Amino acid sequence: MDMDISGDLSGIRASQIQELKNLSEFVTERSELIHPEILAGLLRLTQLWNREIAVYLSRPGALLAAAVGQHATVTLPPIKGRSIGKHLRCIHTHPNGDFRLSPLDQSALLSLQLESMTSVGVLDGKLTGLQIAYRTGESDPLIVNLNSKTWHSFDYNEPLSGSAKGMTNPAKTSTSLGKELAFLIALQDGDQEVNEDLRELRELARTAGVDVVGQLVQLRRYGQSRSYLGSGKVEELVHRLQETEANVVICDDELSPTQLRTLEAETGLKVLDRTGLILDIFAERARSREGKLQVELAQLKHLLPFLSGQGQALSRLGAGVGSRGPGETKLELDRRRMRERITLLEKELKLVLQQRDVQRRQRTKSGLPIIALVGYTNAGKTTFMKKAMEQAGSKSDIPRGENKLFATLDPIVRSIRVNSSLEILLSDTVGFIRKLPTQLLRAFLATLEEVQQADVLIHVVDASHPQALQHAETVHEVLKQLGCEGKPRITLLNKVDQVLVEEDLFKLAQHFPHPIELSLLREDSLKPVWKLLSSLLT
Repeated sequence: MDMDISGDLSGIRASQIQELKNLSEFVTERSELIHPEILAGLLRLTQLWNREIAVYLSRPGALLAAAVGQHATVTLPPIKGRSIGKHLRCIHTHPNGDFRLSPLDQSALLSLQLESMTSVGVLDGKLTGLQIAYRTGESDPLIVNLNSKTWHSFDYNEPLSGSAKGMTNPAKTSTSLGKELAFLIALQDGDQEVNEDLRELRELARTAGVDVVGQLVQLRRYGQSRSYLGSGKVEELVHRLQETEANVVICDDELSPTQLRTLEAETGLKVLDRTGLILDIFAERARSREGKLQVELAQLKHLLPFLSGQGQALSRLGAGVGSRGPGETKLELDRRRMRERITLLEKELKLVLQQRDVQRRQRTKSGLPIIALVGYTNAGKTTFMKKAMEQAGSKSDIPRGENKLFATLDPIVRSIRVNSSLEILLSDTVGFIRKLPTQLLRAFLATLEEVQQADVLIHVVDASHPQALQHAETVHEVLKQLGCEGKPRITLLNKVDQVLVEEDLFKLAQHFPHPIELSLLREDSLKPVWKLLSSLLT
């Protein structure tokens, strides 16, 4: 039988392809893992081509098909009498020498419904080890590790009966017992620094409870509209994912439906864009009914464009980052039902906002000036509010600020008596962030109305952050979208105790109106803030 070979065959000689086809002459016994001649041929060709090679064996041991390149992303050739890979074994090589099965390999085992998946580590043409996973009736496959000495005597039938020694369950490994492992990808302009470009995305992932195990950056001019990254970078990404054992890919930009589906198809992993990650954090942080409604509404509107076609975006199972909020319901909603849910949420949110509007009018009638805290996320707004209440002698019910992005999501308004002649309403709002999607801004517009109603804005800036000016510019852009750029503003340069060079602080202060330098974590007094505020209100 002439074996079918698919995948990336570019630059490969016809004689070498024929050498791969000739391996179909050898039949693997049922109890054998693989015929020694087939393995020897795979080791040689893997070293020669420096590409993954996958072969598919039938239950009787015939070599039916082969794929060159990324085995999990190529289409399994049609095999007579078989609608899919049931009762097929896939044995593939890893040219980097790492014989461990990657999350991509385990995803292919399940999606192709293979009987087993085996990875073979190849380094300098020699075998470094093997790992085999068996698909069972359980949710997790069974794993067996082999080395260059034990694979010869290995009986393939033993694990199927559940009696294999050395068998493990991936659900009990450190990877799955711990947090999700994320690999970050981004496009950058030529004048940007890589570390700064991805530092914030790393912090967002940490806030979402995800461990970052790697990152990959490409110049924006080489990106592609279909796959986000260029084809060469996508191939590099797949290899890096295998090395790091990442199980989720997080992108620093908002992806189109086509880009998300393409990346999921190429990597075999869950892919999350920046907007989805921020929404996931919002879903975890929302406490009030209004906040939860806003988050679910934003999530559904974000998901709606992805309902065309098929892909992991619509078939994600289990928990993890990107699955909070409306939860499993979003997996079951078609376009019509999703639009109905969006309409219902908008009606519920309108009622809640009417109640908030009544509360806002009552505060306006009190005649107290409204002061709104604004700033980049994690700049110290909540810490300022807590300290303001404590120094004013008010009992603080504000939770302690956390060193995480979006630690505060729901708006908080408190009455504070600054001195005998001044009492204010101080409002803490959600922090701003770069690349804030327009739909996300619209979803939280009601929350940000506290900013629009304010008499004075206190802009809290993290003076110790290397991107402090860029963060301030992001805040100014959002205020401009809200029509609040002309409001009186006090700039609070926070965390000055962490600024290493005093000259940098001096240069930073020159860019802001009414700058006040202090550290909210020290016992610094807020009297300079209240003094300036009083002058602005008179």
